[in-house]
Amino acid sequence: MTEIIFSTILNDLKKATETPGHPFRYFTLATSSINGTPRLRTLVLRELDEQLNLTIYTDKRSKKITHINEHNTVSLLFLDTERLIQLSIRAKAEIVTNDSTLKNIWKQVPQKSRKEYTTKLAPGEEIKNPEKVDFLEEKHFFTAIKLIPNKIEYLHLNRPNHTRVLYKKESGEWNGTYLVP
Repeated sequence: MTEIIFSTILNDLKKATETPGHPFRYFTLATSSINGTPRLRTLVLRELDEQLNLTIYTDKRSKKITHINEHNTVSLLFLDTERLIQLSIRAKAEIVTNDSTLKNIWKQVPQKSRKEYTTKLAPGEEIKNPEKVDFLEEKHFFTAIKLIPNKIEYLHLNRPNHTRVLYKKESGEWNGTYLVP
């Protein structure tokens, strides 16, 4: 039975990369700074590969890049409020540095979305007026982050019994065990 649940997780994550309205399209990413301060932010799931690695996009000047360079273990939280399903994923984050890979991804970023990676100031910098953000013409700070899961916790709130399963990646294989909800 845990294999069936795992296949629905894979299916949901794949659909989230292709379907703008999918409940797992947006998720919360948690990082921690070198002093252990947690930081949460909402991101868009961009890609899921055959090994279940997830890809997100960001500005290379963002705090999440600093945090990942300091401590690359991250947590992801997905929530489907209609089906009452929560996925909590622990992963290792790797910043994509291969120029060729980044150029190929950049080509796929819609023109209207590219602007977000061209601000003159770094994300989080203080400004006086949100309508007067300066953008660069020929330069961008786009990068991608690959998230390599090693644990996935599935929780389905359902009466009369909730279902909770922990999947661990061991020797390249995903194994699931039921947990008390």
